[in-house]
Amino acid sequence: MMGNSDNVIYANVVEEMSDGVLIIGFDGKIRSENAVVSEILGFSKESLYGRTIASIMQEDDKNDEFFRCIIDAVYTKKKIKETVPYYINGDRKFLRIVTSFLRDTKDDVALITLIGDITELVDLNRKNQELNEKLISFLDNFVNIMISAIDERTPYNATHTKKMAGYAVKYLDWLSREGRLENYEYRNPFLASVWLHDIGKLVIPSEIMDKPTRLAERESVVLGRIELATVCEKLKAVQSPEYAEEAQIRIEKLKAAAELVKIVNKSGYVDEATRQKIEEISKIECLNSAGESVPLLDPYEKEALSVRKGTLTDDERLVMESHVKKTYDMLTQLHFEGIYDQVPKWASSHHEYLDGSGYPDRIKAKDIPWEVRVLTVIDIYDALTAEDRPYKPPMPPERAFGILRDMVKEGKLDSEVVESFCESEAWK
Repeated sequence: MMGNSDNVIYANVVEEMSDGVLIIGFDGKIRSENAVVSEILGFSKESLYGRTIASIMQEDDKNDEFFRCIIDAVYTKKKIKETVPYYINGDRKFLRIVTSFLRDTKDDVALITLIGDITELVDLNRKNQELNEKLISFLDNFVNIMISAIDERTPYNATHTKKMAGYAVKYLDWLSREGRLENYEYRNPFLASVWLHDIGKLVIPSEIMDKPTRLAERESVVLGRIELATVCEKLKAVQSPEYAEEAQIRIEKLKAAAELVKIVNKSGYVDEATRQKIEEISKIECLNSAGESVPLLDPYEKEALSVRKGTLTDDERLVMESHVKKTYDMLTQLHFEGIYDQVPKWASSHHEYLDGSGYPDRIKAKDIPWEVRVLTVIDIYDALTAEDRPYKPPMPPERAFGILRDMVKEGKLDSEVVESFCESEAWK
């Protein structure tokens, strides 16, 4: 047992504590309390001392949760840490209850209960939560606005983003059901990365991003040049009959060149033999309205028709590829934080390959996170199967997965991601 001096020291310590203190015997009676607890609970010290918690609870029908929490601790003799609401004079507080045991030599003789008013902290946390929800809502609105902006510039690309987001949601849901991705805290940041991965295309010139054919609008320029040259040849033949035979030969060459230009302009792939034909026709001299000889193709037209695959020249492709750097620059200005802090990096890395042959940074497997690997596979799959691309026909799913598996063999894509995405049927 404590001596008188010990009791005085103990009483002073308890009275000076910033938390409220209740010492409750295991019979449920209050043995001691400080002024703070009386102030917090709205009771006078005289109305607490010697009373049981149960009797006080009967007089206060608004705070059953608070008193029941203490009663459970007393009669089960368990330490607890709880935060509960407490109502007083029409106001709601939030009280933090922490219990421990008061020992006398060997045995626990009473329950010591610390009660702190943490209403301000709870309110601050609630306000922070509301702010966080507003920020998430802002992000959702921002994404919708940006995707709508892209939609106005390039309808097919916005469709691409929406389809990718749908694939991603279904894929994550499937992984969760299969027990392969439990308690994944980065779901929303990852989906934000999917939605925003092509935002950099907002600043890519539409004539490059939407270029449907190799020459685009310049096809009519080339064909017009050939048509004018053909007319000039015919006029020259009329003016000089001795030139008629040569004029006819040149007209036939021009006609053949025009047909080749029409075919190659819409081709998705050009082989070496065709490239050689482009080289040959580019040197054909065409007469213009001034009677001057000009090449059938200028340097740009020749390069565009000679592109092996796709519609973009080397310079145009570099501009197009810059959209990932633009994406990163735009998103970093938004200062994503917390679990969203990797969104700019994930969104802008969807053209990186495991073997380091991708762009813009040519990073390799060890530096490519799972989220980017998934985004890359989904991006390629939709690009292959899209039905609304102006420069190529859609590919059936089985063939698209064949290409994805070939890229796995080449060391570019993650085998597990490709196979699990296929198995998930999220792409259907």
